Amino acid sequence: MSESAWQGKGTVEHRRQHRLPPARAFRMQRVIRFSHTDPAGIVYFPVYFDMFNAVIEDWFTHGLGLNYATLILERRLGLPVVHAECDFIVPSRMGETLTFSVVVERIGRSSIHLRITADVAGEIRLSGALTVVATSLEDFVSLPIPKDLLTALEAYRDACGE
Repeated sequence: MSESAWQGKGTVEHRRQHRLPPARAFRMQRVIRFSHTDPAGIVYFPVYFDMFNAVIEDWFTHGLGLNYATLILERRLGLPVVHAECDFIVPSRMGETLTFSVVVERIGRSSIHLRITADVAGEIRLSGALTVVATSLEDFVSLPIPKDLLTALEAYRDACGE
């Protein structure tokens, strides 16, 4: 289904979730490879969640300026996804290049609510909502988002205009 086919359908919230992200949102491109696809020749849906994780890692490092590996390995800050959902709008095939984008929808005390969108040449293929929670990797208890991360998240959200 093309963007124009679903443009007028669903709730206002549904349409808001399935729109292209702001121009200043972090973007990462990913070529769809044979290993990403199923026998039908389209991306096997669980593979998208692995791609989401890669996008989040790159976004922390390159979009927020906080090295993801340092957060995990040295600072012992866990950032697990505790909730994930995704709408698969148009199938993607081997050889296509998906452009993933990250938008901060809400920042809580310890949680970050993100929208991950993937498109090919402006046609939205999927839209996912992820909730990430800051945790201690020593005892796996949630903790307030560290100040430097909170500052980076707020600056990113403001720069995107969301």
